[in-house]
Amino acid sequence: MAESSKKQSPIRRRVFREEIREQVIDEILSGRLAPGTRIVETRLAKQFGVSQAPVREALRDLALFGFVVCSPFRSTYVRQISTEDLLKSYPVRAALESVAAREAASVMDDETLAKLEGHIAAMRKAAEVNDHRAHVDADFAFHHTIIKAAGNDMLEHVWQSMRLATTTLVTHSMMQMTHRSMFEIGERHVAVLEALRSRDPLVAEAAMRKHIEEPGEWIREAVRKDKEKAHEPATTTTEPVAEPARRRAKAV
Repeated sequence: MAESSKKQSPIRRRVFREEIREQVIDEILSGRLAPGTRIVETRLAKQFGVSQAPVREALRDLALFGFVVCSPFRSTYVRQISTEDLLKSYPVRAALESVAAREAASVMDDETLAKLEGHIAAMRKAAEVNDHRAHVDADFAFHHTIIKAAGNDMLEHVWQSMRLATTTLVTHSMMQMTHRSMFEIGERHVAVLEALRSRDPLVAEAAMRKHIEEPGEWIREAVRKDKEKAHEPATTTTEPVAEPARRRAKAV
């Protein structure tokens, strides 16, 4: 019996590790754990009712996936994604997901196409009720479905490591920096769906590349305009605002 218990322990710890990892990812992506927030192992262990071992392993996974960073003093913090990080992620995402779309198109079936249609419908519904979180989840699910359909585990692993940057792009940069609506962001997925429906690998690859590279140009243009605005000379007046009032006082 004792031997059987020992065999089961690593399995339980792996399950705990995955559950903790996914819970913390959800907290980060939902904004409940803000960028820069310190994550304390002992607190997480107490929260989940487990030892620190699976928590430590989950945090290692999160660091590998780019969700957290560890300081030299072994403190762990939620990673802050900069605009520069986002811009650097575009060529990588475009390369990964265009390959995934090409591979997925050659094996695309009606069931997967129906799933993709469902994710677009979910984005439309979220846009109607202004539910940002539901929209982000449906957007992620759309892309993840294509990644899974490609059947390349290595590709999926690398893509997952970019999940924080991808979510930050949709929730912050796409909507706030470029002022794109949820409706516009959601409808952009239709072209990708139709390309996959054609089951032509090259058409699907090109559609996905455009789908990802185009927003990168929007962000780059928004950054350029912000920099130009920051370097514009401030509008000056020939006299202080209080001067006219001072003149009127003298006249009286």
